[in-house]
Amino acid sequence: MKIFLFIFISLFLSIGCNSKTNINWETWNRLGFVLPNGKSLESKFWTEKKTVLYFGFSHCPDMCPLALTNFGRASLILGEKAKNFQFVFITLDPDRDSPSTLEKYVQNFPSKNLTALSPNAESLVLLTDMFGIVREKVGEGKSYRIDHSNFIYVLDEKQNVLKTFPGGVSANSLATELRLLTEP
Repeated sequence: MKIFLFIFISLFLSIGCNSKTNINWETWNRLGFVLPNGKSLESKFWTEKKTVLYFGFSHCPDMCPLALTNFGRASLILGEKAKNFQFVFITLDPDRDSPSTLEKYVQNFPSKNLTALSPNAESLVLLTDMFGIVREKVGEGKSYRIDHSNFIYVLDEKQNVLKTFPGGVSANSLATELRLLTEP
């Protein structure tokens, strides 16, 4: 039984999950995001390339840094093919993750192809509903944490979810699957 479970988990982590989730375009266009430079994100951003998307927060002690490190490594492994993707981190904690905080935070990771976004309050609610993200504030004061779902989503230029990966997927596995999405 342990061998079967190991094989299943290995396949899941290396192949990813195909998802049939389609994002409602009308709802998506209502979303508001702020870039690290303080400017509002233009909606055309989402239609220019496939998006590799992760939700987390900058005070996360473990899974968020791992996922974002693997984002960066995957983009480096992809080499020239990385230009077909935009790697995006959306904070689940816009109260603490100001645009300037996010700008400093993403500089800690190996990719220069990583965009950090802070959603407005309405957009955060819509995003968590659309992606089925579990998000719970635990604790009080300045030392709270955000317990949250841990998945990486790959979206096409029409915001259809092409694949879903667990947040702990390796950079090599992620790069391998992304490379397949660049082939005709």
